[in-house]
Amino acid sequence: MRIWLWFLACAAVASAATAAAHPEGFGAVWVTVQAACFVAAVIGLRRHRPGPAAVYWLLVAGVGTSTVTTAVMTAAPALRPAGEAGYLLCYPLTGVALWLLARRLRPWSSTRLLDAAIALIGMAQPAWAFVLYPLLSRSGLDQSTIVGVTGIAVCDLLVVSILLRVAFAVRPGVASGLLVASTAAMLLTDAGYVIMYVWGRGGAVVSSVTSVGWLTWSFLLAAACLHPGIRDVGEGARTTDESATPIGGFIALAVLGPAVLIADIALHRGTGAWSHALVPAVLTAALMVLMVLRLGGALRERTSLQRELAFRAQHDALTGLANREEFRTRLQAGIAAEAGIGLLIVDLDGFKDVNDTLGHPAGDELLLQATARLRAIAGPGDLLARLGGDEFAVVSPDLAGLDALAARCVADLACPYLVDGRELRLTASVGVYSGSPASTGEALQSADLALYAAKEAGRNRAERYDPKLRAAHLAHAALADQLRAAVDGAAGFAVHYQPVVDVHTGRIAAVEALLRFTAPDGSAVSPVRFVPVAEETGLICRLGAWVLERACADARAWHAAHGISVTVNVSGRQLRDPSFADDVLATLKRTGLPGAALVLEITETVLVTATVEETAAVSRRLARLRAHGIRIAIDDFGTGYSSLAYLRTLPIDVLKIDRAFVARVADRQEKALFRAVVELARSMYLQPVAEGVETEQQAAALRELDCGHAQGFLFARPMPAPALQAVLTAQLTAAP
Repeated sequence: MRIWLWFLACAAVASAATAAAHPEGFGAVWVTVQAACFVAAVIGLRRHRPGPAAVYWLLVAGVGTSTVTTAVMTAAPALRPAGEAGYLLCYPLTGVALWLLARRLRPWSSTRLLDAAIALIGMAQPAWAFVLYPLLSRSGLDQSTIVGVTGIAVCDLLVVSILLRVAFAVRPGVASGLLVASTAAMLLTDAGYVIMYVWGRGGAVVSSVTSVGWLTWSFLLAAACLHPGIRDVGEGARTTDESATPIGGFIALAVLGPAVLIADIALHRGTGAWSHALVPAVLTAALMVLMVLRLGGALRERTSLQRELAFRAQHDALTGLANREEFRTRLQAGIAAEAGIGLLIVDLDGFKDVNDTLGHPAGDELLLQATARLRAIAGPGDLLARLGGDEFAVVSPDLAGLDALAARCVADLACPYLVDGRELRLTASVGVYSGSPASTGEALQSADLALYAAKEAGRNRAERYDPKLRAAHLAHAALADQLRAAVDGAAGFAVHYQPVVDVHTGRIAAVEALLRFTAPDGSAVSPVRFVPVAEETGLICRLGAWVLERACADARAWHAAHGISVTVNVSGRQLRDPSFADDVLATLKRTGLPGAALVLEITETVLVTATVEETAAVSRRLARLRAHGIRIAIDDFGTGYSSLAYLRTLPIDVLKIDRAFVARVADRQEKALFRAVVELARSMYLQPVAEGVETEQQAAALRELDCGHAQGFLFARPMPAPALQAVLTAQLTAAP
């Protein structure tokens, strides 16, 4: 069982026994029990270290002050009359602590001060009528007694008004409940003491009930300090509507004031003195004024809250721009006006990398800076909106200046950003649309198509919508549907093989597997068209696995009979799949093809677009495959992003030289560059293969440069497996 619960149980039993044995609240046992509570509270605070520390140390200091006062009065009974002042010190300590806690939970405002004042005046009315006035009216009491009892009553009222604020603000929990209950026990005990004293039921001797109450205050506070939840009490307020007015409580107080006044007049009707009614009358009037002020403030708060909620419903929380819903509403209004609209869709290129590398706070700061630039660009009649993520929209009535506005967006958003002390450079792509669309959907789709065209054209630019884009989009969507249907039905796809030949002998040394697709209408679709669509739709992994399986199965017999290997292209998605190496090895096992007969071909651009971590993971997977005899080839080497680092760090065996080099190899200057590439490959123990050989002059240059292997239309076009088998058979029977 938890230590706080053990202490709570033991302290409750000890307090009840002590109060029964010493109802007057004095004695060594009484002091010992309260001192034990004080020590337990200190231990709890030192163990859990809740914040703010001043709150809890002040509360515990109240128990310590009570303990010391009781000990002094027990040891020196003659000091009891003067010692009562020590108990009064507990109130400022407790009151200040609760004030600090209430301010920590919810900062004090004019509204909350009004609430506290209303509660204080409301409780002061019955306190005056039934406690303070009877006390002041009693004869035979010395001045110090009157001041002491009155001080306790006034302190009770002040502390209870603050306690109510804390009780309604603190989050529910065991520790917070014990904390509030401990102060409530002290206040109720003192209130009972005052009432019994005023009405002559206890005199100077405190009953066992009040003795138990004071000890309850002590052990409840100690149990709260021992509870682990004490750390969270001051860390956050409960979620409530701050503008809500406690109407029920205000109505009760409004009725209470006049009721107390009437009851007070009725109780003292025969005395002939009306001075006792003056204070309740003043308090009632003050209460009414405060309630009018509070209700007026509540109405203003509610109106302000409604305006804020309406603003939030129409605007983005981060940037303050119009959100997607408000944007669509305003766009529809512009369409309904039939005057034509201008629409820009702006997307930040590379924003995802900022979020992934620097974190979302840096991304938010970048979005705020981009928003400020867009505000400076937009005209007074333009609507700026954030559609989500890093996508913005501008609706402009100035159709003539729309292209200039788009150009400014591209230029200004490409300027460096300073985020967390770092200079970041991003670009923006903009889709431009103007006209009189039939709907918001048509306008948005048209601008999105233009944005897509801007990104396809290289980003950092603006593209205007053209009807041809819609036709291309429809064709793109139709092709995506055809690919999905073909993958699911295993129809329409075929694998063709293009030979890789020895340039000196013309004999086939290897073959490259190439995927072909035939549309349902029987037309052949170029890989240049369908491969990017397969990448976008995520079908490329399934297609890649199917090509690998088919190529390995076909190549097993060719390798056994002719010793040739098969090259299979691998997409970036496949390489980033953690199970890629396992899948390749499983395919070799199923088809029976030796690892030495397989070459996996990857493109250079895949490595450039990958992160450092992704490149390292790819390198580990390729090294594992290479350990099983599989060779790795780099395709299209030399197309813009060549880096010797990849050749040095990745497990590469074959360097396929891009057709752009081969096309100009007969030129004297280009021949020197090609020779350097071939010598580089050989120096790194890589096999060079020239791609796209189409003329005899190119083949002669390759033989001169001693580039041993090549492929291209000059030697053979891609062909189905049966046709390749016939070529291999003919080669085998032909004379060398």
